[in-house]
Amino acid sequence: MSDDDGRAPGLPAGPTRPSRWRTLLWTRRPRAWAVAGAVAAVGVAFAVGTVVGTARPDVAAAPSITPTAGTVTLEQLLDAPQTYADQLPGPVAAPVSLHTTRIVFSNRALDGGTAETPWNVWAGVGTDRSTICLVATADRIESSSACFPRDAALHGSVSMSAQSRSGTLTIDLRGGGVQGRVTNGY
Repeated sequence: MSDDDGRAPGLPAGPTRPSRWRTLLWTRRPRAWAVAGAVAAVGVAFAVGTVVGTARPDVAAAPSITPTAGTVTLEQLLDAPQTYADQLPGPVAAPVSLHTTRIVFSNRALDGGTAETPWNVWAGVGTDRSTICLVATADRIESSSACFPRDAALHGSVSMSAQSRSGTLTIDLRGGGVQGRVTNGY
């Protein structure tokens, strides 16, 4: 007995190609874990830096959205001292006050190699001090920026999108927690 194509029943048709999900999980996952680990390490370093030696009275604020437990918030990042990585690249112009920028998202390769979607995003206090601005660049020359009212950026829900040849970046601020993702745009 045979199938319509002449093969014996129950035999595989031949070599099959791995599913797209399997390819994405196994080939891109190590890079994603490395980037996530680096971002977490930087976040912990900022959090520890803001806790040590800081004595301020608690300010009563009623955030409309609560970030996930353990999330380093944008407010905590902006309170931390600025490091060299937090400075905007020279050619990038943005409506932010000097020395207020902090890097909040990066998906560049940790080993300095090429990354498929090399985005960096900084947050900073706007030049009018009542806004928080996000500045994104994929090539460290051209940039996109968006400014939001301070309360909305630190305690509400806002988002920004930017595009380059390497893909589309979306940054969401929810309760001061930063979430970023990049999708390829080809």
